[in-house]
Amino acid sequence: MELPDGRLVPITGGASSAETITTANVSYWSGPATSTHDTVTASPGQSGASAKQALSSPRPAFASTGSGNSSTGWTPTVVITIPATAAMGTYTGTVTHSLA
Repeated sequence: MELPDGRLVPITGGASSAETITTANVSYWSGPATSTHDTVTASPGQSGASAKQALSSPRPAFASTGSGNSSTGWTPTVVITIPATAAMGTYTGTVTHSLA
């Protein structure tokens, strides 16, 4: 998952490789805008499941044009593919959305 400084870290349940799910196994798509406010025109980075992308590097959720106090809402989807060799347990991770 992306840290605020742009580094990516895996989802982990512990320290071993069997307890780590890499970001290549985590896919994301933003889907369409569910709301917009003010004069913004929002274009999704990934409009649907067929456009999903692995989070092995930062991905844009939306591109927008507009000015002033505008906003865009969306309901993203995250899919985690658990490797067959993964240890059973509870895993945690964080998805960070940032503005550029």
